[in-house]
Amino acid sequence: MVRNDEKYEQAVQFRKRGFTLAEIAKICDISKSTASVWLKNKAFSETVTKQNKKRAGTENAKRLQLINKARVSERAIRYKEIVRSAETEYKHYKNNPLFVAGLCIAMSQGDAKATGVIRITTANMKLHKLFLKFAIEYLGVPKSKIHLWLLLYPDLSEEVCMRKWRTAIGIPFSQFYKNQVVGTKSPKRTLHHGVGNTIIASTVLQRKLDRWVELMVKELAK
Repeated sequence: MVRNDEKYEQAVQFRKRGFTLAEIAKICDISKSTASVWLKNKAFSETVTKQNKKRAGTENAKRLQLINKARVSERAIRYKEIVRSAETEYKHYKNNPLFVAGLCIAMSQGDAKATGVIRITTANMKLHKLFLKFAIEYLGVPKSKIHLWLLLYPDLSEEVCMRKWRTAIGIPFSQFYKNQVVGTKSPKRTLHHGVGNTIIASTVLQRKLDRWVELMVKELAK
């Protein structure tokens, strides 16, 4: 193989200083494969490769930390803005019966422990239908983004129950999540069509709804 000794010596020296093969190829005006061939049998070159990989891993970790920190900061700002807008909106909406009804349903039938999701759990189909209307009108949720799943007893027909809920609240089968069946039969035949769970997956809307409920409780408790 014909080798340019001057470029070869440059490649060796740059490698000893910790340069990558790609960097050496660019500086010495040779291909990366040529640099690899020239340096593959050099013991120090393998050490440099390990050091570069370690350095790259450390730099990537730092970069990810910075990205995550930026995302957390962005989310915090966004959530703060949502709370502020919720306070302004509350002043305009608080005298509307549907708005108040939606907050009452959220406060009484909502899952306070849920994170990043609004969940309304009740066997009362009318409450689900009312909350769905509230969510569309005041939270601005497209109907296609609202989902439902049913908690059923084993003696209930899943198909019959799903048809009943679809007709009652207007959610198509395509927006039903997988239903759950409890392990034991109920001693009382009170839940003829199971318990419905309306789901809206949104941390932002959850925080807005929570703030509205806080403001309503604070105002009514005066």
